[in-house]
Amino acid sequence: MKPTENIDAGLRHVVEGRAVVSRAWIVAHTGAGRSTVARWYALRHEQPEGRRHPERVVTIDRVDYYDQAEVEAFWAAYQEAVGTARLGVSGRRSGAGQGERGGGRPVSAERAQAVEVALAELRRAGGYQRGLAARLARIHGGGERTWGRAVTDARTTYGTETTKDKHQAQRSAPE
Repeated sequence: MKPTENIDAGLRHVVEGRAVVSRAWIVAHTGAGRSTVARWYALRHEQPEGRRHPERVVTIDRVDYYDQAEVEAFWAAYQEAVGTARLGVSGRRSGAGQGERGGGRPVSAERAQAVEVALAELRRAGGYQRGLAARLARIHGGGERTWGRAVTDARTTYGTETTKDKHQAQRSAPE
């Protein structure tokens, strides 16, 4: 495919009557960082159908371009699902204490699910075993460091559960 018209100095083209945009255009349009936009594309198959980054339409001079209407629909669906307006420099809303009891960033659904998987494994095994994060990363995919953080959170919850169980057992034991 050859571009029929050059618009916005390489950020946007019209190819066969269809407006296509580069990642640089997406960065400018959304306010997300380059790495965030690259991650959206790389992980598109892990997202629900309605919130998936569009496929590449054409490559011009080693630059990938995406259908502008599909990108705008993706961005609208992403904003609706994630609850974000135009993102800041880091690709996140700024500030602390956005939902975490202890402050910090809110927990994503994926992170909460990973913690639940790790917690179920701790319960099954009767406690922590060395190498759990690496094993979960091999089984479920993802990075070992990410699973390590999930295991740490799960160990905290597991510790709280077992402490409560011990106290309840002590109270209900006949004297």
